Amino acid sequence: MNTSSNRTFFDYLILLLAALISAVSLEFFLLPSGAILGSSTGIAGILDMLLTNLDKSKWYFSIGVWTLLLNVPVVIYCFAKYRKSFALKTCVYILMFAVISVIFRLFGLANAVNGIINKDGLADKVIYVLVGGALKGLCLPLVLSQNASTGGSDIVGLIVQRNSQKGSSGAMRAILLVDVGVIAVGAVATWLVTGKPAEAFNLFVYSVCAMFVCEIVQERIYMGFSSAVELEITTDKPDELATALQDNLKHGTTAVSVTGGYSKQSKTMILCVVNKNQLTLARKIINQVDPDAFAYVENVREVIGKGFANKERDFDANNNTKSKK
Repeated sequence: MNTSSNRTFFDYLILLLAALISAVSLEFFLLPSGAILGSSTGIAGILDMLLTNLDKSKWYFSIGVWTLLLNVPVVIYCFAKYRKSFALKTCVYILMFAVISVIFRLFGLANAVNGIINKDGLADKVIYVLVGGALKGLCLPLVLSQNASTGGSDIVGLIVQRNSQKGSSGAMRAILLVDVGVIAVGAVATWLVTGKPAEAFNLFVYSVCAMFVCEIVQERIYMGFSSAVELEITTDKPDELATALQDNLKHGTTAVSVTGGYSKQSKTMILCVVNKNQLTLARKIINQVDPDAFAYVENVREVIGKGFANKERDFDANNNTKSKK
């Protein structure tokens, strides 16, 4: 098996893992607690709960089947507007999620697991919501790392990003609005069908909480991809220090002329953004080149640029084209 085949196998293995985690999150934790998330799986979850009451004999109306059906136009759009590899991986992920969810429902695995966890009837719905939201938060980064999408509101975000000057920030707001809207509609539908406003209110609150937990987990993972710190170093040896930092850390530097507030002497401040795991080496370099340098470290929330991993940028770069490779 050549390198390309190995890579392709690994890509789809990651997508399978993401689909499995997503199915576990929804079937084992969120749906049993009466919570959903946004996007197409949110709509599918509402239809599942209202039409089947999570009954395994009605698996043909389960969340997996509905998610697959709802994403048919999404997949068609992906093949029409984005790279073939992106569309294919998105399609494979959705299909994997649907199949795994149906298997869980057919064999009653979720009920079996919940029976073990809640054997004494003491399980807290809030814990289910937190665990389900956290697991779901692992899914999207895994899918994006393979240059694919989970469908639904992700594609809405891409459409907004391609047609908006606000770029990724506009896309994120669009996704958030769509997801909250789906949850709100689901709560209203639950109220109208069941006639129980308390149940609808609980669904809305639990679902919003699960969505925020999901977002927090995703953000922490994304921050890990581009986790960095900024070094601000005032030195009398700017050329030597800049060269040493660039040669050893493989990151660029910026020189800024400054004046000491106490000494009134002209100095140079070297700015350099490095990965957090390079901080110890950076300290060593500073001490070796200029022991009298004054330096401090600032946390950096996100780095976009050469030399740093940025999944959102890479995802956009790979998919904002209509190439059919």
